[in-house]
Amino acid sequence: MGRCKTELNKIAIFISNYTIGNNPSIVNLLEFLSDKYWVDLYLRSVSLKNVNVLRKKNINIIELKRKSFFRHLRLKQKARTGYYKSYICIDPHGFVLCKDLFPESRPIYYSLELYMKKDHFGLSYSRDVMEKERKEIGRIKGLIIQSKEKESLFRKDYNLTDLIPSLIIPVTYNGASVKKKSQLIRDRFNIHENKKIALHLGGIASWFSCIELAVSFSKLSAWVLFFQGYPDTEYLSRLKTVIAQNNILNVIISEELYDSIDDVDSVVMACDLGVAWYNDISIGFRTAGKSSGKIAAYLKFGLPVVAKKYPSTYDAIENTVCGVCIDDFDEIRNAVYKIEERYSEYSQNARTEYDKTYRFENYKNKLLDFIE
Repeated sequence: MGRCKTELNKIAIFISNYTIGNNPSIVNLLEFLSDKYWVDLYLRSVSLKNVNVLRKKNINIIELKRKSFFRHLRLKQKARTGYYKSYICIDPHGFVLCKDLFPESRPIYYSLELYMKKDHFGLSYSRDVMEKERKEIGRIKGLIIQSKEKESLFRKDYNLTDLIPSLIIPVTYNGASVKKKSQLIRDRFNIHENKKIALHLGGIASWFSCIELAVSFSKLSAWVLFFQGYPDTEYLSRLKTVIAQNNILNVIISEELYDSIDDVDSVVMACDLGVAWYNDISIGFRTAGKSSGKIAAYLKFGLPVVAKKYPSTYDAIENTVCGVCIDDFDEIRNAVYKIEERYSEYSQNARTEYDKTYRFENYKNKLLDFIE
């Protein structure tokens, strides 16, 4: 690159208690910023790290594994505040890691999940982390968050002043929308060409009501429902039992797991419809809309979406005519029929909306300006 490794073009990114490989927002952030800066990437308790972006020469990984090493590094870094052009932290754990190492820093806070004080179901948010985060949050340099709805909730819950600037970036994927289809699933599972494939991407767990979805799709003879994602072991066993007991023949569960988003593309390309069912168990699920990785993936490959209805999903899907939002499982049949009647229109709208709203390239200049 012909540049010196100076304080002016070095930034620090902090990720803790998280995964990288299956998170498109983190991968896109690292890819882009490492093309512009030297990046020191501080990691603690991070998984799914076998991704190409972490092998880039401009990314220096500093992994904090042992407590003794962490204490040594903390003392060393206290005197080096200002060493970086910018500090960027991911969610509460990344923020606390940043402040532990660089107490005087004013990082940009990148919110990927909503850690509300009294509503953070499924998120690790100890009292110590919460107290440290909320004590220091007023000194952040800026806030990156995934929707206006989430920004409003975040500011109110954290009592964040309006003087702190924000940047809205939904879940993003790289590259333009894709019309091409793949035969991967049809060939692998011998699915007849007359059958259409609905995809449930993501976790297989009770909070996605996978059992109810399987029963609902069992009544749609022209469709196959395909589950792809990390399972809750006990729930997966229950799902398989229900499928066997009810002799459901049009539901397939993939046992292959992917650590990288790129590996999932061929699965999404092989499907015709996306299912995004978030139960009403947390503010994070109710605001899933434009912060849902599965919805963005479906739209990129032209899959119309059937989703549980919340203001966030209605705004992301119904208002853009990319699919249908419903309140109950009994409505799935009619929602699928509605999409079938205008399938080409829904599919084209999905790709158009992806290119407009979820393509990362649209946000590069705004992100760079925000950091600068």
